[in-house]
Amino acid sequence: MAYKNSMRLKRFILLLFVVLMTVPVGMASMVCDDDDKDPSMKPGIRRLHPERERLKAMKLLQEQMSRKAEVKDDPWDTSGEVWGTVDVPRTALMDSTAVEGRRLGSGRHTSKTPQEQAALDSLLAGDYSYTEFGYRRMTWRDLPVTSTIDQLMPDFTVDDNGDCFSRFVSREKTANEVYFTFNVDVDSLPGPLRLHIQYCADDPLDFDQVIFTVDGYDYHFYPANPERGTLPDELYWESSDDVVNVSYRDLVYALAHSNWVIIKMVSTRGIHHVKMLTDGQRTDFAHTLDLYRLLGGEI
Repeated sequence: MAYKNSMRLKRFILLLFVVLMTVPVGMASMVCDDDDKDPSMKPGIRRLHPERERLKAMKLLQEQMSRKAEVKDDPWDTSGEVWGTVDVPRTALMDSTAVEGRRLGSGRHTSKTPQEQAALDSLLAGDYSYTEFGYRRMTWRDLPVTSTIDQLMPDFTVDDNGDCFSRFVSREKTANEVYFTFNVDVDSLPGPLRLHIQYCADDPLDFDQVIFTVDGYDYHFYPANPERGTLPDELYWESSDDVVNVSYRDLVYALAHSNWVIIKMVSTRGIHHVKMLTDGQRTDFAHTLDLYRLLGGEI
């Protein structure tokens, strides 16, 4: 009898030990650790703060500039913001289509029950994008213009050739500018909307392509006939002035509704200039497009 009682006691102790060892593991699997989650499981929170993505992009660009051996006093740096000659890593957030195509097999538990898989598929199928903040790739939309001509005109000037553009930009060949412009005539509708790009520095660029990274998505622009020349003090200037036709409507809309923009001028010499546009430059895009549409212009 004593032997049987002893065996029962040993079995009870062993069972108790197994239970005590199992409970912490089960509780640990129930703890929600945000750091371990796949980024695609948390897009709703990140997309509520567009300014964070702009700051993140600026930080990446600044880090790249700090790694350069020597930064030259380049006139391209007229705004006081960062500039460089390196590629900028993509910082785009995934939209719903990218999330749907991504699997979460990198976590601790790779096998799922049918119920767990159904719940996961439901989460992945959700649309976590906030289009009003530009976190999906923007496409042209005919949104109503809320400003008036009288409100916008004080911020614009018209030159002797009839070109209308923001009074805050400079057309000097030594200036570095990116802006919309169009020709006006008091007796007719405005001419086509154009994208004007100016570059000046102490080394030639020979750019033949411009990539605008708007809120993390790339929009490619191909100038038709860039002009080039030299100035005193061994400076090189380049400029392009192109009509933004229907094929560039998405780019026009994105520039006018952006949270942040990085421009990369792609050089045929293999050295590309990269710069983050200022808030003032982005505002000029928006106001110029609004004025153009109010005057009857269409793309």
